[in-house]
Amino acid sequence: MSKRTNTNQSSSENNIIKLHSADSHSAYIEMHSPLQLTLEYCRGTDESDFINILMLSPGQNFYSKIDTGSSLNKFNLREPHRHNFFEIMIILKGEIYQQIEGTDYQYSTGTCCVINRNIHHREKFYGEALVLFIGLSSEFITQLIHEQSSFYFHNEMWKGNSIFNFLKKNIDSEKSKDYLDIFPSFQNQNSIFQLHRISDRLLHLMMHPVLGSTYGIKSMICELFSYLDNKEAFHITPVSIKTSADLLLFSKVSHLFEDTDGRLSRAELSSLLNYSGNYINTVVKRYAGMCLYDYGLTFRLKKASELLRSSDASISSISASLNFNNRTHFYDLFKEKYGVTPGEYRRT
Repeated sequence: MSKRTNTNQSSSENNIIKLHSADSHSAYIEMHSPLQLTLEYCRGTDESDFINILMLSPGQNFYSKIDTGSSLNKFNLREPHRHNFFEIMIILKGEIYQQIEGTDYQYSTGTCCVINRNIHHREKFYGEALVLFIGLSSEFITQLIHEQSSFYFHNEMWKGNSIFNFLKKNIDSEKSKDYLDIFPSFQNQNSIFQLHRISDRLLHLMMHPVLGSTYGIKSMICELFSYLDNKEAFHITPVSIKTSADLLLFSKVSHLFEDTDGRLSRAELSSLLNYSGNYINTVVKRYAGMCLYDYGLTFRLKKASELLRSSDASISSISASLNFNNRTHFYDLFKEKYGVTPGEYRRT
């Protein structure tokens, strides 16, 4: 790993992580440990800024500091790599680009990514950011699978957890290059506090081990999997390397419209997704065949039809709750989509 950073340990002492140059354009990283944590902090891009890297494995700690300026450019331009372990990336502050198989994907505060072992990727900083990487070996995942037999409670079983099932499916695969994109739902704007809590606890257990720390680490990994798979808190999208960044952006717009029944403005989407409103509108036109406003309108009308079927709320209150300008406008749009007025729809 010393090729990647300037360290205060020699590479011979750091035998947990080994870096191999696969070829001139990629590297292969081996982890000889059940799990490993890497905390990377980039303070910025000015000459006075720096990058700090803290790596923790059972029985081995590893720290380095990299000055910025030309050093940051070299850090960002380091060769893509793949590794013999699964990697969970958690953005605790700021934004970075995750370059996956040559395509840049933007990740911002509170978002996560689960990288398969066979994917060539690299992280690129362009401003202040704090990122935690959790490396999990196949042996660690297999151990969790076998330990299910000793669980006390039925609700502890892994069955149905999207992240665990993804890892389990890919343990024996040497060719699969899919990964998981994870971002918070609109209702979970405070996700970062919970992610910080879990991350801080993992780092503390690794840096200050005591009797039971092994169980504590496994418990926090399980808690992280459970929290990220909470459908009310996060959206998990399986992604293949053939999926374009724009298609992934369109998927996120659709999820956010589902969360809010289409009641998000262009400016609000721009703030949530860190893309310009015009660019989001262009992407939605390409994949939905309509402008952003009209695409959001389809979710609002869908919610209106559900409320007409399932509630006793008046048509006026339904119209107002979904941010329609007036009742007449709502009637016209509803009849255009469903062929009947809201009142006729409710009666039939």
